[in-house]
Amino acid sequence: MTDLRGEYDLLCAELHQHNHAYYVDAQPLISDAEYDRKFQRLIEIEKLHPQWCDSSSPSQRVGAPLATGSDFEKVEHVVPMISIESLSSDAAIVDFEARVLKGLVSETETLPTFLCEPKWDGVSASLIYENGLLVRGVSRGDGQFGEDLTSNLRAVGGVPLRLFGEDLPEVLEVRGEVMMPIAGFNAMNDELRTNGEQVFANPRNATAGTLKRLDPAVVASRPLRFMCYEVVRVVGQDMFATHADAMQGAKKWGFAVSKYSGLVSDAVGMIKFHDDIESRRDEIEYEMDGVVYKVDSQVLRDLLGSRARTPRWVCAHKFAPREETTKLLDILIQVGRTGRLTPRAVLDPVNIGGVIVQHATLHHAAYISDLDIKLGDQVLVRRAGDVIPQIVGPVLGVRDGSEREFVFPSECPECGGAAKANGEHCFCVNIDCPAQLIRRVQYMVSRVALNIDGIGDKAVVQLHAEGLLNSVEQLFNLDYEAIASLDGWGEKSVAAMRDGIEAALQPKLDKFISSLGIPDVGPETSRVVCAKFNSIGALLSLADNEYEQAVERLSEIEGVGKEVAGSLLQFVSSSKNQAALNAMIGYGLRPQSVVLSEDDHVDGVASKVFVLTGSLSCSRPEMKAIIEAAGGKVTSTVSKKTDYLVAGDKAGSKLTKAQELGVAVLNEQQVRAMLA
Repeated sequence: MTDLRGEYDLLCAELHQHNHAYYVDAQPLISDAEYDRKFQRLIEIEKLHPQWCDSSSPSQRVGAPLATGSDFEKVEHVVPMISIESLSSDAAIVDFEARVLKGLVSETETLPTFLCEPKWDGVSASLIYENGLLVRGVSRGDGQFGEDLTSNLRAVGGVPLRLFGEDLPEVLEVRGEVMMPIAGFNAMNDELRTNGEQVFANPRNATAGTLKRLDPAVVASRPLRFMCYEVVRVVGQDMFATHADAMQGAKKWGFAVSKYSGLVSDAVGMIKFHDDIESRRDEIEYEMDGVVYKVDSQVLRDLLGSRARTPRWVCAHKFAPREETTKLLDILIQVGRTGRLTPRAVLDPVNIGGVIVQHATLHHAAYISDLDIKLGDQVLVRRAGDVIPQIVGPVLGVRDGSEREFVFPSECPECGGAAKANGEHCFCVNIDCPAQLIRRVQYMVSRVALNIDGIGDKAVVQLHAEGLLNSVEQLFNLDYEAIASLDGWGEKSVAAMRDGIEAALQPKLDKFISSLGIPDVGPETSRVVCAKFNSIGALLSLADNEYEQAVERLSEIEGVGKEVAGSLLQFVSSSKNQAALNAMIGYGLRPQSVVLSEDDHVDGVASKVFVLTGSLSCSRPEMKAIIEAAGGKVTSTVSKKTDYLVAGDKAGSKLTKAQELGVAVLNEQQVRAMLA
């Protein structure tokens, strides 16, 4: 028993150290496989002796979800999280230094030094430890009261559950910024996009949205990191004499602290630090929007004190904004593959951060209306995330009455078909809309849809340009003789395409419906809908019902909300789409029912929940389709309900999450063997 307890305590200490090395130092000390073995051994021991497992165990980083509809508890800050003064010019920094010196001249002869750090663009949070254990994590809120986000902050990378070291304070409160590395944010958005989920506009929005989720498992699955920037309270020990000492102390306790910092003696040094960091901001792994200058000495800070709303010993020096004012010349409507009508601003060309910007997205009609944007307005344009041009709003003070309201079209500008609202967006539901046609057919023949061999993206473009592919249904009624006479085509390539199309004439109904590219109707939605409406005729018959009644019928299906139901119903209610589907049937297309028997499922896969991560030999959508065809379900987030994590090369936070929850991890060979 004693030896087992010693092994358990050693495993806890080692796993805390390895988590710190991975999340804080970014220098793993052991391989993922060795970490997994240690973690699994920890779980085994905790199952034998659950009384040994407390809140600081590495297995307890992710807690249970809050009940749906719950609110995070409001908590009063012991030390208010008040704002800091924000300055935007070198002259203002010279004035800041003068005010600090004036405030100290009658109190002390000691001259201040200033600690300079980046002003990270994330979400501030406060962490409170008692005798070395994390007991509470709180958002900034209004500065006086924040929200108790303990369960979520425990799941953030770089937040120690237990402090390192022996001589720990009775109570410690630190503050810092929760952020996403830019690379992690981009990878997360790519995965969300692949899964057909909503992507985030920038790392800060992604961080804020994630921290408000009710399920800590979602927080753990995303690449959040905590960076300590202030030690606020130390009870039971002396407070640090300087901010620099405090950051060294925080680092020894296990927190990540900024490696981009400098100690200077005057405004000249502060401005030099600001200009240097601003010139390198695109090389740094996190978003920042300025730098912060702090009087280093705690004694001098106490002497300077605070105003009603801001401390006198600290200020922020913002970077030059990457936004400019220009004229909105026009608004054009672009039609996407799924028929979404997206307004695009045409701007008087303007240089923003060294890039000439002529266009910017306006998202949807409500965005234009909410910002009160008019044609001819002077508008403020920002390169969101320093990449995507975005209109922030109009400059109301310079309007002269010549500006005109923009009327969002009620018809598709490409085909003249009706544009119907679905949620915030409007869609053209005409399957043969020219603006959608090429991308719609390219999607239909792709691996994730009907997987038709012999015809790729370039071939679709060529056939359309030659007038041989003018509608989706024509894919199943091509003039092969005419194609054989085109450049780049011969008897073998035409025969391969014909064979590929003929082999696709009997797809499963859900694969076919998914291949049509109906907004919000992806593979999983198609699967559950077609299990109830198991023929083309049954789906088309929905249009015979009253709209609200049909939406209600579809919404009864688990996983189908009213917005998705409305999107599907709008599609099948279109007379042009009905004609196109009937034409495909006339050309020999025979979608097969997706009602599955037990024999259709692969033993060990049916009804199991899978999550995919890392690089696989095929695309994730393709692997997802293979698993679902065998009766499994594929989700994007690891949770206690997950049965298997399929981990490819360079698996990330999902692997760590699965290991923490004890979810079985399979490599690609193992899952393919299971499917075989």
